[in-house]
Amino acid sequence: MRRIRDPIHGFIPLRPVEAALVETPAFQRLRRVQQLGLTHYVYPGAEHSRFVHALGVCHVAGQLCDSLARDGEPVLHADEVRIAALLHDLGHPPYSHAGERGVRHELRTLRLIREGEVADVLTRHGHDPHAIAALVEGTGDPVGSAIVSGELDADRMDYLLRDSRMCGVRYGEFDIARVVESATVVEVDGRRRLGVRGSGLHAAEGLILARYSMFHQVYFHRTRRILDLFLEEALPELPDDDAGWLRWDDGRVFCMLQDDPREVAQAIVHRRLPACVVEMEVLDSESAAEADHLSALLKAAVPGRVWVDSTARMRAFRPEGDIPVVQGDRVRSVFSASPVLRAMDPHVEHRRVYVDRPVAPLAAALVSGFRQSGTQLRLFR
Repeated sequence: MRRIRDPIHGFIPLRPVEAALVETPAFQRLRRVQQLGLTHYVYPGAEHSRFVHALGVCHVAGQLCDSLARDGEPVLHADEVRIAALLHDLGHPPYSHAGERGVRHELRTLRLIREGEVADVLTRHGHDPHAIAALVEGTGDPVGSAIVSGELDADRMDYLLRDSRMCGVRYGEFDIARVVESATVVEVDGRRRLGVRGSGLHAAEGLILARYSMFHQVYFHRTRRILDLFLEEALPELPDDDAGWLRWDDGRVFCMLQDDPREVAQAIVHRRLPACVVEMEVLDSESAAEADHLSALLKAAVPGRVWVDSTARMRAFRPEGDIPVVQGDRVRSVFSASPVLRAMDPHVEHRRVYVDRPVAPLAAALVSGFRQSGTQLRLFR
C-alpha cells in the first residue's frame, strides 16, 4: 500500500486502485489548480492545490467509513466511497470556482469518471465507473453519498482544516477526531442520514462555526472577492471537449492573462485592484432598499466603474442543510440542539462596493454623507 505524507492528516494510505487513479493525467492536472484560486494574493501561504485536498478528502472519507463500521453501521461499498471522495473535484476549472464556464465542474467531474482513462482504471480494478459517479452525484447509497457531499462530509472537513492551516489562520479549526468518532447513521423520515450522536454535538457545532468564520475571514475577504469578480470577467471560454479542457490549468491561464492587454487582465497580473469603500449589512427588505439606494448613488456619482458584490450567492451556513443529532431516543436538528446555532441569523447578507482607487476619496465622502443622513443601514469601513 502506497503512503503519502500530508501536513494535515500525517500519512495517507492509498490502495492500489487509488494509487493508479492518482497517476492518471486528469488527476495529476489537479496539482496545477490551486484550491483557493488567487487567495494567495491576500494570504501568501494559500498555494495548496486541489490535488492534495482530494487526497485528504479520500482519507477522511475512509475514517468516517471505519467509524461507522465500528458503530455497527457499515457503509455499503466503503472502498468505492473512498474512490468517489478521491475523484470528487476532478472537473474543477482553472482558478477553481471563479473559473466556472460552460459545463459546470460537477457535471465535468461525472463525465471524467464515466469516460476515458479514469473509467478504464476503475474497470480494470473491478469497479463500475457509473457507481462511483452516482456517489459523487448524490444518487448512490444515501450514507455513502453524504460522506462524499453533504453537511457532514469529508470534503468540508478537509478543506476547512487545510485552508485554515495554509492561510496561517485558525478560524477553520474544529475537533475532527470527535466529529468522526461520533458519526452515526440516523433514520429521518424513512431515509438513512449521516448524523452524530449527542456526544458529538459540540464538535458538529464547531464544524459549522468554523465554516462560518472561514467564510467571512477568508472566502469572502474583500480582496479575494474582487479578484474573483475580475477573474470571472477575464477568463476565456474553455474547450467543451474533455481532451482540450484538460490541457487548461492555472499556469496556462495566467500566461494568457499576462499577454492580455485588457485592463482587467493586467489588474490581476499586477495586483492593481479597486478599493472597497463600504460594506453594508442587509437584514430585511428595508435595509435592502437602503443598500440598493446607496449603491445606485455611488454608481451615478463616481466616475469610472463601480462593482457591487454580495454574500447572497455565497451563504456562510444554511439551516435547511441540517445535521441530525441523536439525543437519547430523540433525533434533533443541530440548529435546534445547539443554543449557539439557534441564536444565529443565516439570512444576513453583506454587500460591498468597490471603486477605482483614484476616485476612492470621492466615494468615501459620499458614503460619509449617506451615513450622516440618518440611515438605519449598518455600514462598515
